[in-house]
Amino acid sequence: MGGVKLIMLPEKIQTRLVEEIELFIDFSVDEVARPMAKKLVAEYRNDPLALAVLKEFYTVLPEVREEAVEKISLFMNQQGVLLLVLTTESYAYNVVASEDEVHILGEVGKQELPAELLNFFGYTDNDEFVKKFPPLESLAKYGVEKSDELCPVCSVSPGELHLLGCPVEVCPWCQGQLSRCDCRFEELEADELENEDQLQEFQDKLEGKGRIPYEVEQKPAYPGTSAGLDEGEDERG
Repeated sequence: MGGVKLIMLPEKIQTRLVEEIELFIDFSVDEVARPMAKKLVAEYRNDPLALAVLKEFYTVLPEVREEAVEKISLFMNQQGVLLLVLTTESYAYNVVASEDEVHILGEVGKQELPAELLNFFGYTDNDEFVKKFPPLESLAKYGVEKSDELCPVCSVSPGELHLLGCPVEVCPWCQGQLSRCDCRFEELEADELENEDQLQEFQDKLEGKGRIPYEVEQKPAYPGTSAGLDEGEDERG
């Protein structure tokens, strides 16, 4: 199944992605459920990973079921790879997502997960995974209910790299907020970023400079950190 590259999303591209998802919703979801489906898209409009997950779901629409996603739940996070659960009115689906791609793995409890993925998350086989799988209602809503130690947006642990596009990531050039500073424009010598080639070029430059791993102190609400981020943003405009 195809993947969605998760890199920095300038406002124009982000808006376009939201519009694409809403268009898929118009064509694939029952009319009564469309407002709820679009409300969830709006809730995650600043989260590149969640938008990629929703686009993948509504693009493939498992078994042509016209149901809307009601909740995105976080089950596990291992080295920046997230095991999520998408819940509709009648079904639940396992989804694996990283900064590189998104895959819908099938219905929870019915389709077996690939052995390599199970081993990656610490399970010996699918039977063990099913036995240890918690009740769906107990799963935390992705992006809302998280451990205090995890990034409040992309859920990575301290010491791991943010998922690209996460607004909490610190810019390695100015130490400001990477998603809001002007460094990406200055590095590319461009007034704005409008296409994937520019985004990939910036990603390459970012990797070359050295991305800053997540630390709890980066959280916007963490005492003593907001001033530092604001200063970095002010210095670059």
